[in-house]
Amino acid sequence: MKFSDFKNNTELLTYFKLKVENGKFIDFDKIIPVPISHSLVEDFNFVLANRGNTDMEFYACEFLISPLLKELWKRNPKIKVFSHPQIKYEDLVLIPDYVVTPKDKTGANTFQKPLLITVEAKNDDFALGWSDVYRQLIVARHLNENDEIPIYALVSIGDTWQFGKLDGNIIYKHPIGLGLDNSSRLFGVLDFIFADCVKTAEKFNLF
Repeated sequence: MKFSDFKNNTELLTYFKLKVENGKFIDFDKIIPVPISHSLVEDFNFVLANRGNTDMEFYACEFLISPLLKELWKRNPKIKVFSHPQIKYEDLVLIPDYVVTPKDKTGANTFQKPLLITVEAKNDDFALGWSDVYRQLIVARHLNENDEIPIYALVSIGDTWQFGKLDGNIIYKHPIGLGLDNSSRLFGVLDFIFADCVKTAEKFNLF
């Protein structure tokens, strides 16, 4: 079957023998909060105070999500963040808002596999974000050509983030989201995920 043949995500997940499981696959209480800079907090406060009712998804990407990902990347320089890359499988072309991969061994700044994190931004619609993420995870796994490499999924509406992970045949969805109202806790969890991706890359000798 081709991706275009699937009528919904239930059919898609069933075909690829994947199961969605809600569970606390990350223990937030064991992760040390990481404060973000005062200037970045001020920027976020300004952006949130001036957010309008139109163009909210792109607004969130540019002014809320991208600055946070850049700080995470700086703390974990062995991996690389790509903005809006195309990922393809059969007849399906997807464009995640952001993708995280290991840095190329040659030092070239080119998009490469394996994909370690996919990030999707949505305009106050987490359900739609997860619908897109399921497809991104499936395509990412096929591109990686290694089912043993876990892939994280992050869905954000700008001020709030939710967390997922494809590991084995299960897509874990954490039941609790975190927001910028507790920025150090959110940043600590995101930094944990980025650091875990570095460990995965080292385990599979991807650098």
